[in-house]
Amino acid sequence: MLKRVNKSIENFFNGFGFPRFKGINRYNSFTYPQSGFKVEIEDGTEGKLILSKIGKMRIILHRDIEGRIKTFTIKKDVDQWYAIFTVEIKKTIEKVPVEKKIGVDVGLINLLALSNGEIIEPPKFFRKSEKKLAKEQRKLSKKKLRSNSRKKQKIKVAKVHQKIRNQRKDFSHKTGRTLVNRFDLIGFENLHIQNMMQNHHLAKSIADAGWYQLQILTASKAEEAGKRVKLCFANGTSQTCHVCGNIQKMTLKDRIFRCNLCGNIKNRDTNSANVVLDRCTVGTTGISDEACKSGLSRDMMKQEAVQIVGW
Repeated sequence: MLKRVNKSIENFFNGFGFPRFKGINRYNSFTYPQSGFKVEIEDGTEGKLILSKIGKMRIILHRDIEGRIKTFTIKKDVDQWYAIFTVEIKKTIEKVPVEKKIGVDVGLINLLALSNGEIIEPPKFFRKSEKKLAKEQRKLSKKKLRSNSRKKQKIKVAKVHQKIRNQRKDFSHKTGRTLVNRFDLIGFENLHIQNMMQNHHLAKSIADAGWYQLQILTASKAEEAGKRVKLCFANGTSQTCHVCGNIQKMTLKDRIFRCNLCGNIKNRDTNSANVVLDRCTVGTTGISDEACKSGLSRDMMKQEAVQIVGW
């Protein structure tokens, strides 16, 4: 606890805001630093956890504990308790040579658009649970303050949020694992999501999409597998032709990209994913504007674009 207080004070002097008091309803975890706990494993999935000043309790292990335990944290999530072990593992990761590459464009209509033309639709977990959440919140608003029935109803509301959070996290884990298994290099846009959330018309949909969580989990899985995740600057990816590099203005309603110079016609998100891939690999978006203006045929421009990207 003293380490947490000290960290909060250090953050305050580094410009991260004044330390906030944690009341009894907000203090949901505590940590044992390397001592004060012991684990007794009875079989593969069950065991006993012995904590100093608390006693012995039964735990369910979802996997074996590997490596040297550094810290141990008890955390409460709504009405469930979790034992979190931070371990140190000596492991050598061999880097996989980059053979298969993919660019990924994240969005709201299409959650993920891959540069090979594949589309992954957004699951919209929050949108699907809005009616149930509103129903439970209405019940909560009618309960008497500080009553036991209100405390029980707060747990019901929290469980709805917990289910949405777990669904989104599970989807991000599975999608990230699929991308890492299929490709050696994965390119994303480096989005400033906090700034995008200032748009109140799109904030709910952006939060429901979970872009940042998906990128972080994909990056961690790629690092463990010896593969790579790269981020490129996001300015103009949806308004740039991936064949010739021509930039033209588009509105959010325009779903098909039609290049005025080279005649490239492609789904807006797929075109953007190809631009992301170019920026994350060779740093080019295809042939130059001068080549388009020189009167080359469409087929010749495609051949030259492939040669440049391949080089």
